[in-house]
Amino acid sequence: MKTIKKQFRTVSLLFGVIIMLQSCTVYKSTAVTLDQAAKTENKVKIKTKSNNTLKFKRVDFEDGKYYGVKKVNGASLKTPLEENNFSLIRVKNKTLSTVLSIGVPVVVVGGLTAIAAASCCGIDLSNVDWNN
Repeated sequence: MKTIKKQFRTVSLLFGVIIMLQSCTVYKSTAVTLDQAAKTENKVKIKTKSNNTLKFKRVDFEDGKYYGVKKVNGASLKTPLEENNFSLIRVKNKTLSTVLSIGVPVVVVGGLTAIAAASCCGIDLSNVDWNN
């Protein structure tokens, strides 16, 4: 009974980590301009000169002005942006975000399945030499 509780705790912890990684967004390390961010139509993370962080679903350019768009209660909210107020503008790295959102949970679930299969079949993993 104790081993079942211990395995249940481990499995529930790992599933919690998997769920948290599903909402992972990775931003590119290189800074871009507001014009480049508007052209990508991706998520944008903006750091202001006062050291605040703003996150937007995308940046739009309308009537000669830039707007940060985010969803609030299902409605799109446009916030006017002034380029001289920002110290860093980064866009979402779609490739790495996808790899982390899919790859990490697949590896974790695969590892859990291997451990569960090994313990179910009576394979003792404590004697395995993991250095070779």
